[in-house]
Amino acid sequence: MKEFYTVEPCTTSNAYEIKFVERVKIDLKKAASVLAGIGEVLAETPVVLVFKAKEYNASVYASGRILIKEVAKEEAERYGKQMIGLLERNGALA
Repeated sequence: MKEFYTVEPCTTSNAYEIKFVERVKIDLKKAASVLAGIGEVLAETPVVLVFKAKEYNASVYASGRILIKEVAKEEAERYGKQMIGLLERNGALA
């Protein structure tokens, strides 16, 4: 699995950003297909995919960022690991 780490982007956003150690791009068309299996894709543009799972909301950016919202840091790490595993296994990470 690709290595990643979490950072808190700002105190007012109530979200954690998942960043990759190496530069990674995300194929949002593949990501939408994969993530639809664990939640609902609310919006998709060429730049960002807005996703809602039962436990969390996320914004997935083609540039390689993933923002997981309204969860504690430990949960963001767990959900990030789940999402990255799915994206990687299904060829959505480049």
